[in-house]
Amino acid sequence: MLVTLAIVIGSCSKKDQTNTTTSATTTSLPAKASNYVAMNYPDATIDYILVLTNSSAKYIVSLNTTEELAFNVDGDYLGNGGPFLQGHHPGDTIFCDSNGGDGHHGHGHHGPPPPPHGKGHGIPVDSLSSVIKDFISANYPGYTILHAEYDSLCPDGLVKDVMIGIRDTVPPAKLVFSATDAYLLQANRIHYADVPQAVKDYITANYPAWEICRGSEKYILADNSIQYMVYVGQEQNRAHMRVRLQADGTLVCSQ
Repeated sequence: MLVTLAIVIGSCSKKDQTNTTTSATTTSLPAKASNYVAMNYPDATIDYILVLTNSSAKYIVSLNTTEELAFNVDGDYLGNGGPFLQGHHPGDTIFCDSNGGDGHHGHGHHGPPPPPHGKGHGIPVDSLSSVIKDFISANYPGYTILHAEYDSLCPDGLVKDVMIGIRDTVPPAKLVFSATDAYLLQANRIHYADVPQAVKDYITANYPAWEICRGSEKYILADNSIQYMVYVGQEQNRAHMRVRLQADGTLVCSQ
């Protein structure tokens, strides 16, 4: 599937001034910050960008995974955005997508959800089935559901990505369920450098002209088998692909 590699941030924005909101102009991250997000977080999408006015960090990028990334005015990555938010005050500005905060960076999710799931691909946590909630309670005690959304994952089709975590102590984890709420897999973010050599060999042989993202995912399936998702792109064609492989380098599918 071919989609734009650029970050698209719309004109909807919120300005924190005594709990009121006002419109503001479109903003975008410095190219260095955009590239960092696209290369290291290819499985995530940008919910919003917070522009700080009184901090060593200029931009806080909030991802749909609930992670927050801090960048300075030049786009250099500074680390976790949480500590910088302690200086958040009236006058700081939030820029979000005009469709409700679903601004996609280079390698985000694909395919619109069918009606009536609504804009932004999001799923209200309260609307998740007891099947999903009971599975999480039984297998991930102490975790809470942070976020959920629809995604298109080959070869499974429409799926539900459910982010879980223990706030401020444990990085979020992504669980993937089928459209009928059957558990499919847990997705763990890893560096491409850490995928098996057989996976690298397949990518090298079949995508020689494509740039490989530094971030990949390790899938632990319901039967405990292991697969990997690798993200590749061609900036000149403004295209990208997700390539899903078994640990031995056998192609599962690509999209």
